[in-house]
Amino acid sequence: MTGKSNYKPYYRIERDGTVFERICLDVPDISVREELICKHYLKNYAKVFLQDTVGVKIISSDDPWDFKIELSTKEVFNVEITSIAEDSELFEKLKREERLITKSKEETLPLHELEKLNGFFPNSEIEGLIKKYKDSGISKKDLVENPYKDRNPNIFLSSRTYDKEPLSNLIRKAIESKEVKKHFGKDNTVLIIDNRTLTYEYPDLNLALNSLEDHYKSSSFKEIWFYTGYCSDINGNNAEFSLAPLKIPKDQEEILNKMKKNNPPDNKGTIYI
Repeated sequence: MTGKSNYKPYYRIERDGTVFERICLDVPDISVREELICKHYLKNYAKVFLQDTVGVKIISSDDPWDFKIELSTKEVFNVEITSIAEDSELFEKLKREERLITKSKEETLPLHELEKLNGFFPNSEIEGLIKKYKDSGISKKDLVENPYKDRNPNIFLSSRTYDKEPLSNLIRKAIESKEVKKHFGKDNTVLIIDNRTLTYEYPDLNLALNSLEDHYKSSSFKEIWFYTGYCSDINGNNAEFSLAPLKIPKDQEEILNKMKKNNPPDNKGTIYI
């Protein structure tokens, strides 16, 4: 990972003592993360399918889709990003960690924010500071010195059960949650599923790809991709990521099939470009 940025290593300890290391894209600001994912998709789209350099213009964001994109080829389409994790509890843990990392860069914090962070990650020293501020009559909206400033990097420890539902269930729920939205233009929208899971491996993804094939094809979305980010500069360059096609147009499918002949997949089904 020398020279790489915006990543976090996770170490998962199995019941038999085996340790798995997982490198994950780490961008605490969700809006910046989504913009990076959109850039990575566009890079892949230009390199694999257009096979040319193109100009990109973001026409709008969150109106109602995450991004409305116009290419220099005059192609216009939407990009929508949704995240999945093993369960809501793990997803909440990730968001709390990201919140602490983001806030640790600030010189001061509102007292209510300091209380919230200490509730997430209890610390007796910070608990004493909060009590001191309250006793002095400071309101919850007042800014106080940030005791988390420059306390990075952190090592977060957590535990979880070993039972998990099939990855296909998470993917199906993510697609259905977007399908029910009444936004116009699904047939011109690329749906990207941001994989923020920590315990699923390639066999889980391959099983999901096979078991949900009919579900993907019946979706209203123009394309559906399963994205896993590993690292990236903040401008989207010097990045490592993977994109697995769940639903793509016929012409894209034909291009990928030609790529497989010229660049055979490894034993996990992955093509490196």
